[in-house]
Amino acid sequence: MKNNKINLLDCTLRDGGYYNNWFFTKELINEYLRVMDLIKIDYVEIGFRFLDKIKSKGPCAYSEESFLRSLKIPKNLKIGVMVNAADFIGQKNIIDLAKKNFKAKKNSVISLVRLACHHHEIKEILPLINWLKKSGYKVGVNIMQIPELSPNEIKKAVKEIKKTKADILYFADSMGSLDTLKTKKIIQQIKSLWKKSTGIHTHDNMGKALENSNTAIKNSVNWIDCTVTGMGRGPGNTKTEYLILELNRKKEYLTDLLNLIKNYFDPLKEKHKWGSNPFYYYAGLNSIHPTFVQEMLSDNRFEYEQIYTNLKYLSTVGGRKFSKELISLGKNYYRKINKGNWYPNQVIKNQNVLIFGPGNSTSKYRSKIIKFIKKNKPIVLVLNAINPIPKKYVYANVMCHTLSLLSHIDKYKKSNKYLIMPFSSFSKNIKSRINSKKILNFGLQVKNNSFKFEQNYAVLPNSLAITYALGICTSGECKKIFFAGLDGYDKNSKQKFEMDDVLQNYKLEKKSRTIISLTPTNYKIKTMKI
Repeated sequence: MKNNKINLLDCTLRDGGYYNNWFFTKELINEYLRVMDLIKIDYVEIGFRFLDKIKSKGPCAYSEESFLRSLKIPKNLKIGVMVNAADFIGQKNIIDLAKKNFKAKKNSVISLVRLACHHHEIKEILPLINWLKKSGYKVGVNIMQIPELSPNEIKKAVKEIKKTKADILYFADSMGSLDTLKTKKIIQQIKSLWKKSTGIHTHDNMGKALENSNTAIKNSVNWIDCTVTGMGRGPGNTKTEYLILELNRKKEYLTDLLNLIKNYFDPLKEKHKWGSNPFYYYAGLNSIHPTFVQEMLSDNRFEYEQIYTNLKYLSTVGGRKFSKELISLGKNYYRKINKGNWYPNQVIKNQNVLIFGPGNSTSKYRSKIIKFIKKNKPIVLVLNAINPIPKKYVYANVMCHTLSLLSHIDKYKKSNKYLIMPFSSFSKNIKSRINSKKILNFGLQVKNNSFKFEQNYAVLPNSLAITYALGICTSGECKKIFFAGLDGYDKNSKQKFEMDDVLQNYKLEKKSRTIISLTPTNYKIKTMKI
């Protein structure tokens, strides 16, 4: 399939930088550039041009002229950078900002500037597109998450770009949800209005990146993105090594590319583990941003069960925009002290408290637990969204995982029961989505191996709901703490060891309360027959 009009743009160092914070060695970059030239890649997107001045990322995050001039760039290889439109939106004068960050093309190593934007951001960056073009650059506009847009939204976006002097209209399959039929349909929608060059940037969530790129080529899309070994955010992109074979491009230099992969990119892949898997596939099916999967896979605190549960939640609340707040387990999210305005001692002081966990034992012992409640009249708290007993016996649900909370907020509101949560720690966005008058705001700070119990907040070793409930009960000066449904994890699991450690350390605290389980548990807790 040979087509000389097709421009191949390799964006390995830009998109792949999400895995190593854009720190690539000069040795790797120079060899990569040499090989890209050999296999006749037309453009290399060397990185981003982020506008932050902190410079905490690697050089390919900023792609400064001084850095680019230090590289061994082959004469015929053109260099591009990507800019996030969001960096310019809301600024007083985006042209002045552009002038501070871009020289005129004649004084720059860069040939192509691509602007990555959501459809609703295009209108605000029209002056920037024209200024870059006037400065001598080839300009591409990259519409993100286009498969999630309606035909009318696509039409409106294309019409806005038509007002500018942009050279290329790119569309990005940000969620990896495209297939050949959707790809063809989007191309038809764009080309009915846009007569200049078009480009596609695919993601490989569902293993269809190359297939979708080929479909685009067959439908006259003439700018195609690719990355070496598919290295890119989430599952990665169309693989450069496959695409040049498909297009019959300089196959005699295939061994140079394979040696580049073997010597430089295979070690990186072994370390960072990009590539498709069932989690990315699930995310693609449900239009969930792949960075959710990438972040959870790179954090050893997330077991597979937790990742799958979080993705199920994201499919219900909408996960198109990545937010660390939704998947945080607390080490960083609850690092600050955010005091609450609810004082649990006003309710549970000198009272017994019964906490319901998610274990199956609650069903087996349900009638006996209800008898215990009727006889002893404890304050009943339920962890997360389970419904172990009739709600008339329940005082409140206990929550601190934002994603789980959002996924079940309608259920909580219908139950008309109190919700105990570290509300002060949440962002304005999360707070607005909860919007309930039944919230009891008890503060939380997470600090390794620490316990501290204050009247309106607690310092705890993790942000698990069970640990948070212990903090509430202890700060509230309850009498005793009873558990039901705290069955525990498998005896050899990491979570069991972590929870055993938390419970043992809790018992050593001066303010700790006696803990008794009403149902069988494999934790080291005293069990009471009921």
